[in-house]
Amino acid sequence: MGRPWARGLLLLTACLGLCRPLGGLGASFYGESYVGLSMAEVSPELSLQFRFQTSKPQGLLFLAAGKTDYCLIELLSGTLQVAQESIDYVHNGSEEFDSLTILANSSELGKQSLPQTLFVTVESVNDEAPVVTANKVLQVWVNSVTEVTRGDLCAEDGDSSPQDLVYWVTPPSNGHLALRSIPGRSIQNFTQAQIDEGQLVFVHSGATSGGFSFQVTDGLNSAPRQIFSVTARALIISLEVNRGLSIFPGSTKPLSSHDLRAVTNDDKAGNRTITFTVVRSPRLGRLLKMYPDSHTEDVSVFTQCLVSEGLILYQHLDLDTAWASEDSFTFTASSPPAELGPEDFRITISRETNESGRQNRLRANTGASVKEGDKVLIDQSKLDASNLLLQLPRPQRSSHEIWYQVTALPHHGTIMVGERNITTEKPYFSQQIVNAFGVTYLHDDSESLADNFTFAVWPNPKNQSTSKPEADFLEEVFTITITPVNDHPPALKTKGLRLTVLQGGRLVVGPEILKVEDIDSPPSEIQYVVIRPPNNGFLAMAHAPDDSAHHFTQADVNNAQVWFIQDGSPSSGVFYFSVTDGEHRPLYKLFHLDVTPISITLVNLTDLLLPQGQTTVPITNTHLSAVTNGGSPQITYRIAQPLQSGHLLIENQVVSSFRQEDLDSGRLSYHMTNLTASEDQLRFSLFTTECNLTEQTLGIRVQPLLWVGSNLKVTNRVAHRLRREDLDATELANRSKSDPTFEVIQPPIHGRLVRRAVDSPVAEEVTQFTQTDINQGQLVLEPQANLTGTHTLNDSFTFLLSADDVQPATGHLAFTIVPPDTLPLQIFTPHVPLVVTGETPVASVFSQKKLRASIIKQTENPGNLTQRKWQGTDFWGQLSGKEPNIDAKVSPTRVTWPYAATKVGVTLSGEAMQPEVSRHPLMVIIPLAAVFLLLLVTVVALCVWMLGRKEDRPNPLIQPKTNLKSPSPRFRAERSGAIPTVTVTPLIRSSGSPAPSMFQPQSYEQPAPLGAGHIEKCAPWEAWVNLDPDMAKLCRQTNPALKHNQYWV
Repeated sequence: MGRPWARGLLLLTACLGLCRPLGGLGASFYGESYVGLSMAEVSPELSLQFRFQTSKPQGLLFLAAGKTDYCLIELLSGTLQVAQESIDYVHNGSEEFDSLTILANSSELGKQSLPQTLFVTVESVNDEAPVVTANKVLQVWVNSVTEVTRGDLCAEDGDSSPQDLVYWVTPPSNGHLALRSIPGRSIQNFTQAQIDEGQLVFVHSGATSGGFSFQVTDGLNSAPRQIFSVTARALIISLEVNRGLSIFPGSTKPLSSHDLRAVTNDDKAGNRTITFTVVRSPRLGRLLKMYPDSHTEDVSVFTQCLVSEGLILYQHLDLDTAWASEDSFTFTASSPPAELGPEDFRITISRETNESGRQNRLRANTGASVKEGDKVLIDQSKLDASNLLLQLPRPQRSSHEIWYQVTALPHHGTIMVGERNITTEKPYFSQQIVNAFGVTYLHDDSESLADNFTFAVWPNPKNQSTSKPEADFLEEVFTITITPVNDHPPALKTKGLRLTVLQGGRLVVGPEILKVEDIDSPPSEIQYVVIRPPNNGFLAMAHAPDDSAHHFTQADVNNAQVWFIQDGSPSSGVFYFSVTDGEHRPLYKLFHLDVTPISITLVNLTDLLLPQGQTTVPITNTHLSAVTNGGSPQITYRIAQPLQSGHLLIENQVVSSFRQEDLDSGRLSYHMTNLTASEDQLRFSLFTTECNLTEQTLGIRVQPLLWVGSNLKVTNRVAHRLRREDLDATELANRSKSDPTFEVIQPPIHGRLVRRAVDSPVAEEVTQFTQTDINQGQLVLEPQANLTGTHTLNDSFTFLLSADDVQPATGHLAFTIVPPDTLPLQIFTPHVPLVVTGETPVASVFSQKKLRASIIKQTENPGNLTQRKWQGTDFWGQLSGKEPNIDAKVSPTRVTWPYAATKVGVTLSGEAMQPEVSRHPLMVIIPLAAVFLLLLVTVVALCVWMLGRKEDRPNPLIQPKTNLKSPSPRFRAERSGAIPTVTVTPLIRSSGSPAPSMFQPQSYEQPAPLGAGHIEKCAPWEAWVNLDPDMAKLCRQTNPALKHNQYWV
């Protein structure tokens, strides 16, 4: 079914029924008849399906069963015939095997059988003739025996085997055919099987061109007769290389293809063997063949392959030959059927020959061996240069003798000739002395393993003094091998025999942990013996890690072959061992084995900060991270106590445990559910499969949504008004749409927080304030610290910040309390005369641009000095590092206020520097205001009176300092002994027009104090600089020279 029909005739026969073929090609029959369908009428794409209907189901059980039952049959080839309740197969005559597939179906039962294939075995019938598939011209060498292969001659028969295909041939015209086993017997017939097995050969003789005719038969059928052609050509062998060999006397040297190589004209030279046969052996030596086991044998026949591989050697035997001589051998070369020869191979024997690896050209220079600290005799068998005489003509040899000169002495020993040491002053000895007595080498007992000395040798005339010639000498090295003697015990080089291993782990015992050296013994001879094994594990070798090792060598330690396997116990241990080199007493040592317990370490435990106003924050490895030194890398966290104000989430799922991978990937988060709490705690435990870590806590705090200023500095005992630059919760107010409240949890230690209106002197200590209080400037910080012995003091106050619909948060404001400046701020009071004295000079003149004064109404007794410590001035009283505004030279003077002054507090930052006030400000301010008005009237009257007196009489330059009261102790100015002071008495201003002032400050806008609007008309510095012309002549125009401890101001 479903298979195209290719060829053949289909015969269908049914006992009873109707046949209706599908596909438009149909025929019907009834009864015992059959119908034949020609396959030519069926298209190649058509699949034939046949339905059978019969009245005898028992006869065609797989073909039909009822009206709707049918059987599908697929036939590959041949003819299918149905008759007499049976199915017959008729073959179509091809040489192929056949098969058919049957499928049975029952519509009533709703079942269908599996396809079954029936294979048809076709018995062949010898009805085909053999066919010759290969008949090529055979090319052979003249007089050679050549195999005839399947590629040269081949026949095939579809219904006959190779053994049944027989070739009948006529006698070849230029040779004969034969079997490989009997090449000399000619044959007239052979089979294809003999060709396939490689038994057929062609033996050439006679003409170079020829052949034979043949016919192939299978016993019944024969192929047409054909001719097999054979052509022959001559094989030529030639000697491509015959360079000969150069060899040092007494040595052995291999022949190579660079010395001897023969080739043929065969294109397939790789399959051809060229054989050399020695017809005359060499006179002064012999030829040897080396075998794989390095032994040699005499050889007279060898191949080119052996020569190319360096396995054919020439050995020189005649040691009494001259300085240079020649040898040779004669050989022939053959590669059937070609031959070459005979040919001579020449060998040059000379002591001038330079061979790789040969260090000497003497008859004997073998070197010597000596034990450490012993001596050895160097005789003729070890050192013989008598062959140098062979360079001389024969008549001169008897009048010369061989002399040696040691040009480089040995490094680790001494050469002695009898009782005399060879030195650089006496370095000579002769071959006659070596032959008769020998030369002795004495080792110095050092740990050296080799030594040598260099000598020059030459033939010297007997009737001349011994002296090395400038030329015609040889220089060689005599080597000495020193056999060490084990005279030193092994020494332990490792300091502190200790090993630290992880609990339950394994560690290599390497040379950095255990090392013993012996200068006389190699590491493989230093033996360790474990006397008492470890009590917390065992030693093992790398190739047997499960077996305890009790013996090992230092070489095993150096090669990382010794392991310590810890048994998992937490305790440390030791093992006791001995080490020896086999010659000396063992060295006994104790080796300590420390165990590092498997543990979990928290490498990061940082509080989790939840931004105020948010409820969820991720927990990453920056907050919580752990590592373990064990073999199990997976670390699991488990919550020990439930969270009070929230829970942990992984992908929006509440979890009670998590892993380190969750922290590394950021999958874990904390969700706060209680918006009245400002903090929470995550109590957890960690564990792996090997260890655990319990009772750990991760703090969770709400981070206030607040701007807190940094580096806040306040002056001690000076009130500081807090601004938005210090605390600002505006963003929280905007988000919550409420006024954030600050509840002081912990007040400052060295001060207090008060609320005071800007224009009100009344202050009250507060424990709660709002952002509005800060914005309006009502919150004041009053530091009150004892700064004795310190310059600064750190303090802070903690508060709870809360707003509507957000969780509260804890914050704090840190500040630094600094002392007031040590220099006073001197404020000139207008219309007050100045008294000039001659004390140590100093002047403090400030630019009014940096001053913002706030007047404190306070009256002092006449003569008291009004001063104020100025915040922000440097050590010399200068403001913010700027120079005073000085326009001219000033004589050393001291400024003193003889009358009541007004105290003014100024800050550099623009903030009012508030003085120390009384606890009842009204009781002080009212009297001070009255006194200030009285003083103001007095000052004005004095100025008018002094100006009137100036017209009558000259004013004195310096007025005596009388009736000056010392300042009260309470308001005494702080004075430094290192800073000189100046007392200045201003000159009375003349009635003329004002001259340019040396101390006139630049005009700056600033709020003037109440009742002082007329002060600018009679400033003291104007009276000082507006000098009378007569007085100006007395002033010094140049600067006088300064003396010790004098300063310009």
